Amino acid sequence: MREIDARGKPCPQPVLMVKEVVDAGASSFVVLVDSQASVENVRRFAERSGFSITVEEKEGYFRLVGRKEGVPLEEKAEEAGETAPASVKTLLVLSDTLGKDDPVLGRKLVKILLDTLAVQEQQPQYIILMNAGVKLACEGSEVLEALADLEAKGVKILACGTCLNHFNLLPSLRVGRPTNAYEVTNLLLAGGVLTWG
Repeated sequence: MREIDARGKPCPQPVLMVKEVVDAGASSFVVLVDSQASVENVRRFAERSGFSITVEEKEGYFRLVGRKEGVPLEEKAEEAGETAPASVKTLLVLSDTLGKDDPVLGRKLVKILLDTLAVQEQQPQYIILMNAGVKLACEGSEVLEALADLEAKGVKILACGTCLNHFNLLPSLRVGRPTNAYEVTNLLLAGGVLTWG
């Protein structure tokens, strides 16, 4: 049985570590985590993937044991005639933070979400960066690597040219390419848009 030590790993690393083992075909695993949030996140992922989970609280950490059961919940939903929600074609990012109450937390959340999106099986076709969102694709950004990974997987990264000029960032653009209102409008009107910011 494969043991995964995810103690001290920030969200979503414990889930991604378990996903790697599950994707490799494991029928059981043990994962060690040190927060209740990680327990719940790993439990939800594992149960959706067809595993039963038992949790033991140890001194200062949790030990989760996953064992493969029957059909994953996603397959059960398909068998019951439920359809998956329409996929997102375009991700519209309007800020370099997620939420406005705490900018430090907001930047951390954007990094976590983009790092996670970069390792997902499904990605949007386009990521449009507007307003302060263009800063994410410029020199010094903490998410350049995630955006470069997404671009390497075929996601088109488009940064608003007007916004880049406004912030004097056009020479600093490192991932993607500048875009314009005509292109952005056409992509937004095509539907399947999810907005962050």
